Amino acid sequence: MEQFSGEGRSSTDSSLRRILKLFLLLLLLNTFVNLFISKPTVFDLIKLRNLKTKLSMNIKAELKKREKLESLYNELKRNPKGVKERFIREYLFKVKEGEKIIIINE
Repeated sequence: MEQFSGEGRSSTDSSLRRILKLFLLLLLLNTFVNLFISKPTVFDLIKLRNLKTKLSMNIKAELKKREKLESLYNELKRNPKGVKERFIREYLFKVKEGEKIIIINE
């Protein structure tokens, strides 16, 4: 049997290894560019996530305000005189003649 020397294969192996290393280097370079240079970057995505959290908190607060206003509107439709009197008493600090006010400090 004839045995081959490894000279022919080693040059092919080395060129394949060079191509593989070059390919991996290009993959790393592409990953770096995509993460840090091209838009949107990783930092932009982090900012967007923080903004999304803030917006969801604002939406919850606005929904609570809306529920409160809707309940006030419904109460106003049912009992307009009572709401008017309560508004006058609470916000304008008006009292009826002969009424006594008792202030409780907590």
